[in-house]
Amino acid sequence: MSQKNPTYWVRSKQINEIGQFSRWPVPAKFETLEEAQLYRRHLTLHRGPYHPGYFVEVEKDTPETFTFTPGTGRS
Repeated sequence: MSQKNPTYWVRSKQINEIGQFSRWPVPAKFETLEEAQLYRRHLTLHRGPYHPGYFVEVEKDTPETFTFTPGTGRS
């Protein structure tokens, strides 16, 4: 089983903000933390002063493992 790197998401602190159709989509997915932080700073500069801001969320891409052993069910 291979280990994947975590995925970084830039999300808005404003409830229900959906910006998928704008020039700067939110939420946005990135492979590195540096890219996500740079995008977050860019969004903060382009939004109005009353916007609550953005944050970077880390999503670990580790698949859940399920082990099944036959014959260990109810007796």
